Amino acid sequence: MKKIVFALSLLLAACGPGAAPDKKEDKDAGPGVSLSAEEVKGLGIETAAASAARFQKEVTGYGIVTALDSIAQTDADFMTASAAASQSQAAAARARALGTGDEAAVSREVVEAAASKAAADQAALALARRKADAVFGIHAPWQNPAERAAIMARLASGKTILVHVTFPLGALGRAAPSAIKITRLGADGQSWMSAKVWDAPSDPAFPGRGFYALVDGSDLAQNEHVIAAIAAGASENGILVPASALLMGEGEASVYVETGGNHFVRTRIDIGKPMANGYFVRPGGGIAPGQKVVTQGAGLLLSHEINPSSAAED
Repeated sequence: MKKIVFALSLLLAACGPGAAPDKKEDKDAGPGVSLSAEEVKGLGIETAAASAARFQKEVTGYGIVTALDSIAQTDADFMTASAAASQSQAAAARARALGTGDEAAVSREVVEAAASKAAADQAALALARRKADAVFGIHAPWQNPAERAAIMARLASGKTILVHVTFPLGALGRAAPSAIKITRLGADGQSWMSAKVWDAPSDPAFPGRGFYALVDGSDLAQNEHVIAAIAAGASENGILVPASALLMGEGEASVYVETGGNHFVRTRIDIGKPMANGYFVRPGGGIAPGQKVVTQGAGLLLSHEINPSSAAED
C-alpha cells in the first residue's frame, strides 16, 4: 500500500507546475511561424494586402507596328492612280460626246486615244488597289475616300498606329475579334486596346491568322514588336497575390500569409494564371482579399520554419 501511495505522489509531482510548457512552446505550437514584434522588425518582414482581382483567359499572338513609310507610299500610289483614272474617264466621256454625230468636234482618233488612256489608267488603278489590299487587307475599315483620308492623317501624325498581329493556327475560331489588346514587350508591359480590327494578309514568317489593329494614343515605335491578346471564355473572380510574395521550392510555389498577430502560415498557390503584377488565385485557396501576405523576408521565414533552433541561437 505504501508503494502505491509513493507512486501516486511521484505522478502528481510530475504533473505539477514544473511540467507545464513554457510560453515559447505555446507560441510556436501549430503550423506556421510566430514571431515577436522585435523579431519581425529585425528580420525585415514586410507585408502587403492581397487584393480582389478578375482573371480573363486570353489567346496570345505576336505583332509588329507597321512602318509609316510603307503605309504612306501605298496610300499615295493608290490616291494618285485613283485621281488619274477619274480624270481620264472624264476626258474619254467628253471626247465621245464631242466625237459623235455629223458635226463631230473631234476626230475618231482623238476619241480612241482618250478611251485607251482611260483603260490604261483603270488598269493602273486596279494594280494600285491590289497593292493596297496586300498592305491594308481587303476589309479595311474605311467606307469612302473621306474616311480613308481621316485614318491616313491620324497614322501620319502618329496619333494612331497600325499593328499587324498574327495568332497561331487553330487558336481562334472563324469570327474576327472585336478588340485586341496590344502589349509592349519587356518589364514595362504597358497595354493598349485597339480601336478597330479587321482581317490582314498572312505573315510569311509566322504561320497563322492575321489581323490589323488600329491603336490610338500609344507611344509604340515603328517596327516595334508587341504581344497581342484577345479574351477567351468567361472571366473569374479571385485574389491577386503580389509577385514579390512568391517562394519557389521543390517544384512548388507558396506564399506566407499572416493569419494573426505576427503569425505566418506558408500556403501553396497555383501560378498557372499570371497577371501584370502577380498571380491570380482562386477563392478558397487559403488566401482572402485584404489578407496580408509577406512580400519581403519570406525566405527568412522559411528558414525559421524549417530550422527553428537556428533562429533561437541568433
